Amino acid sequence: MATTTGWLQKLFKKEEEVSCLACGDCCREFSWHLRASPQDIERWREHGRDDLLARINRLGWIWVDPQTKERLPLCPFLVETGPDTAHCGIHEIKPDVCRAYPSEANFKMCLKGVFLRAAAPITLFGELILEVT
Repeated sequence: MATTTGWLQKLFKKEEEVSCLACGDCCREFSWHLRASPQDIERWREHGRDDLLARINRLGWIWVDPQTKERLPLCPFLVETGPDTAHCGIHEIKPDVCRAYPSEANFKMCLKGVFLRAAAPITLFGELILEVT
């Protein structure tokens, strides 16, 4: 593997396995503009989760008021557990978009800048520059 500069090593350094920090920041920041996937809808139907299905509007946006179908500013299933902690009240059946976070679009980092999964190898012109092991 080729050598890299210090900042690049720090940026892609694999920390100890870090799981969710349970801060709730991603839910607070992103939950107001998410869509249900077809798989979510199918899974919720199979599990009889009419409460979740009622929170989807006709365009597929989730976390809407079941009566008005207006989008909510925050996921109604975010459970605040402390001043800096929260958890998902529907973790076992949460939407695919929530399961996939943080994605490649976020460079596999949460809002606090913590790598929650290993970064992909970096290549330049087909040559491996940095691989996280």
